[in-house]
Amino acid sequence: MIRYILPLLVFVLIVNSISIGAEDIASDTFILSPKTIYVDDDADPEWYNETHVKTINDGINITSDGDTVFVYNGTYYEKINITKSINLIGENKYNTIIDGRYIIPDEHCVFGASIIRILTNRTTVSGFTIQKVIKDTWMVDAGLYVINSHYDTISNNIFRDIMDASILLAGSNHMVSENIIINSRQGIWYDASDSTFTNNTITDIGYEGILLWCGHGNTITNNNITHARQGMVILESCNNLIKRNNIAHNEEGVFLSLSMRNKFYENNFINSGYAGHVEFKGYSFFNRWKGNYWDNQRIHGLPKILLGRFGVLPIPWFNFDWRPAKQPYDI
Repeated sequence: MIRYILPLLVFVLIVNSISIGAEDIASDTFILSPKTIYVDDDADPEWYNETHVKTINDGINITSDGDTVFVYNGTYYEKINITKSINLIGENKYNTIIDGRYIIPDEHCVFGASIIRILTNRTTVSGFTIQKVIKDTWMVDAGLYVINSHYDTISNNIFRDIMDASILLAGSNHMVSENIIINSRQGIWYDASDSTFTNNTITDIGYEGILLWCGHGNTITNNNITHARQGMVILESCNNLIKRNNIAHNEEGVFLSLSMRNKFYENNFINSGYAGHVEFKGYSFFNRWKGNYWDNQRIHGLPKILLGRFGVLPIPWFNFDWRPAKQPYDI
């Protein structure tokens, strides 16, 4: 019996050692740490190597999911497509510039003349000035276009001189924060859900400061929206929280259509133009207004009456802010 047991034990030991070795080899082979690619458009020739490149696109092309492309100060005349889950980080948002003035629009393409296009989940773009989308195509010509992806972060950038929307998003669970948007046709245009838009400054806008279309479950908070035709437009959107925004010096504060169960809490409505602070129509029911500051409230302590329209007919419809604030919020 022993002569059969001993060979069997030796065989088992050999198989186990091979398995453990194979696991170690697999671990060493397939688990790679995220790497950083560095981009500089005017470094000394000897600086460039496999991880130090001249253009942003060169950097993105050699990344994998989870990597970072760090871009040094300079002006980069590029059209950028991001198809990997990476971090695209600029050295300084004032001096790291991506300029779109020379972009040739994609014919028959939804991206138009957009500068940055994100087509994947969990991507971050931060620390840039994104400017000069000057081509006007039949599509949306955006500074940054996020199409049907999720969990992307757009933060701490400057957008200026954009033909259409500075930021155009679709998908869900995005974070858009700490951006400065100046002189574009729209500020932020999004068909997104369960996303957060916070601490953005949006000014000198031809049409909508923020346009929300078919979105639900979004949080829009602590944004400063000024000098737009309409501070905020909400279309066919439900269950969004709009809180602590400064909506001031716009021709119209907020426009709603076919939108229900949105909450407007503790916003400033200041110095709206001829169209007034709020307009709503088209079956915009069950929206709640609480604690907003209205600079045209003549008698403080009384509810603020908001006049809208029922459906498409000229039938008046009323909303109320039952406890409007007496002083503007510090936003």
